[in-house]
Amino acid sequence: MNSTKRSHPQPSILRSNLPPASPFPPAWAWFLDEVVPQWVKEHYSPKDSWKKKPFSLQDARFFSQGVEELSELFTEERPQGMPPYFQHPKYRSSYLLYFLPLQMAKFLTLFQQNENALAAALDHGMKTGHLRIADLGAGPGTASLAFLLWLLQNQWYPEKELPLIELYWSDINKDILKDGQALVDQIANSFPKTRGKISIQIEVVPWWKASSYLPHSLSLIFLGHILNESHKPRRESELNWSNLLKRADGGGVLMVEPATRKSSQTLSSLRDQFLESSWIENSSSSFWGPCLHSGACPLSQGRDWCHFSYPAQIPGQWFKFFSEALGSERHWVKLSYLWLSSSHYPAPQASPSLRRVISDPLSQGTQRSVLICEPNAPGRLSLHPKSHLSRGDCVQVHKTVSI
Repeated sequence: MNSTKRSHPQPSILRSNLPPASPFPPAWAWFLDEVVPQWVKEHYSPKDSWKKKPFSLQDARFFSQGVEELSELFTEERPQGMPPYFQHPKYRSSYLLYFLPLQMAKFLTLFQQNENALAAALDHGMKTGHLRIADLGAGPGTASLAFLLWLLQNQWYPEKELPLIELYWSDINKDILKDGQALVDQIANSFPKTRGKISIQIEVVPWWKASSYLPHSLSLIFLGHILNESHKPRRESELNWSNLLKRADGGGVLMVEPATRKSSQTLSSLRDQFLESSWIENSSSSFWGPCLHSGACPLSQGRDWCHFSYPAQIPGQWFKFFSEALGSERHWVKLSYLWLSSSHYPAPQASPSLRRVISDPLSQGTQRSVLICEPNAPGRLSLHPKSHLSRGDCVQVHKTVSI
């Protein structure tokens, strides 16, 4: 921020939307402690004699080397883009065992914060008779799997049957798509609510070429970590976004990226591009989150960036084992995201006085403050000594003072 004087809001804190430790669906432990490890053991163990036995501590130790190597790959600087790690069986199995639950937890956290968006998706699916979901750059269908587990424990339409669920996945690696397809089949066949309801169409193409394979109207579109891991022609990308956003109905488009500056600011720049190109309406109702205004993103460049950390005790004995082996037990999920609404199901208009906190508390002497999201440039909000605000919270601002 520059040193020139400007008006800064004086807050009245009405609510916080930062959730407590996220409750996970009852089926989570069954799926990620039993189904996934057993699938990995049966299809990725080097010895046939291992494959029909239950997943054990010995297996976890065997696969932990691949988890560690893949973790190092993810945390290294990648100026030339992410290498195609799904081509290697060791890394596919490592992703399924550790990174799949970690990434699913990010989507699940956002689902719980934005259930009205998912209600819009379900309403669209009920009205059309088909809940059509695109998962682009799907990997093993990470976002789709999180959605299905959320759906199993949800109470929407308790007296009605679910519509048919059609999943449209794209990725450049067929093997990881097939792994995910098999895992979805196990969910579908294990619960009366989903039995005979789910179909998957997979396309082995880059995510930016997938729009030509998709239905005209989709209830929900997921894109997870696609900006962080791919490089694409600009012209082809713009054409894809235009075509993709035209297909977004129901719950709109959810994009989730790592909480790094580069991927977060790329996401912010995309948001501004969508508004400037009139691909989405210039209104706060175009966003389920995190945006509360439709002005230019104040964090699309510079030293700060839009990202969030949510408390989440991710359950699972094997997830805990691999986390401890990596020396980093996970008590938070960290992410950047953008959730666009659709024109037929717009998000509620945000109150003009509502602001989102976009920093942790900042201290200068005895004074504490936070940055808040304003169009074009961040604002600074002074905190009362007893105020407890965190990144991602929302506050009501009723008057301004000049400093």
